Amino acid sequence: MNKTKLLIASTLKPIDDSRMYEKFGVSLAKTNEYEVNIIGFASKNTLTHDSIHFHPHGPFGRMSFDRITSSLKIFKTYIKVKPQIIICNTHELLIVTSIYRILFGGRIIYDVRENYVKNIRNTNVFNPILRPFLAAYVRVKELITKPFFDGFILAERVYTEQLGFIPSRKSILIENKYMPVEVPENEPMVNSENTVLLYSGTISASNGIFEAIEITHQLHQIDSSIKLCIIGYCALKKDLIQLKEAISGKDYIELIGGDFLVPHHQIIQQIKKADFGFVLKKPNNGVNDDKILTRLFEYSANKLPMLLLNNSTWINFCDEFNAAIPIDPSYFDPEKVLALMKDSRFYTQGDTKTSLWESEESRFLDFIAQFSNSKV
Repeated sequence: MNKTKLLIASTLKPIDDSRMYEKFGVSLAKTNEYEVNIIGFASKNTLTHDSIHFHPHGPFGRMSFDRITSSLKIFKTYIKVKPQIIICNTHELLIVTSIYRILFGGRIIYDVRENYVKNIRNTNVFNPILRPFLAAYVRVKELITKPFFDGFILAERVYTEQLGFIPSRKSILIENKYMPVEVPENEPMVNSENTVLLYSGTISASNGIFEAIEITHQLHQIDSSIKLCIIGYCALKKDLIQLKEAISGKDYIELIGGDFLVPHHQIIQQIKKADFGFVLKKPNNGVNDDKILTRLFEYSANKLPMLLLNNSTWINFCDEFNAAIPIDPSYFDPEKVLALMKDSRFYTQGDTKTSLWESEESRFLDFIAQFSNSKV
């Protein structure tokens, strides 16, 4: 049986990224109808799969010249692999992916994981003077390449309203829900006398890492059994330096990662061990107000109670399961929060299976199948 060659490509996501590999890649591979290829940032995690081929690149910094030239290197991989379907995972690959289709045919799909224009305008990653020009450049790329794309996958429900240039007849919403992964069972048992708080995922000031540290500190002052585990990667050097200074001398805070990418299964291990998870991502001028964060799916699927920023979208999500304690990092009563943590019962209602990838998988596979079955 001839399999359809399919390639999933990103510049700054790791090659073992949970969406590209664990969800899209593994789901497609298990149908036995696709030869799956994944291009992503090099990872320390060793990956093997009979029907998935990995093409790592990097490393390079977010603001480096190598990041600019990476698109050309990825285009060379396109030519080498000769995919019949490409799922483009970032705006940086829109032009080279369109060029590939013009020259070699095939079907191309844009997996829209972020509202990049809104992010550029409202975050501090780029120089304020450059932001309007960079945002305009990205939007122009999206507009001029739109006619070449056969399909669009939206990672957030709110993008159907925010991104008016995407035709609804060609798009599908596939949320970034939790795909269960195998976790080694030979880990040492956690001290049951401790209450372990967890901060997982991208480590940054904008994601609320320093608020998580301060909240933990105040709770620990009252109850010495309160501990914090921070696990993930910190891309911004200034945030990493500040992080290490903030946890220096605090033996009740553990850092796993920081200056290196942490395999996703290790993050899931910590989710399963923890007693509460922080969700404190900042609004950033409304960028994050209506987004359902990946960690909301990960925490709820694993029935981990949350200390949650007072965001109405996230509170509504958690209320379905009775999953969280809303908190205002700028002003909160540590004694009251601690009492709620000890006395409240969580996950007493709702069905957390709605947070699992299996609720998205069949729709995703059906969407991709229409391009596999069409002439290329």
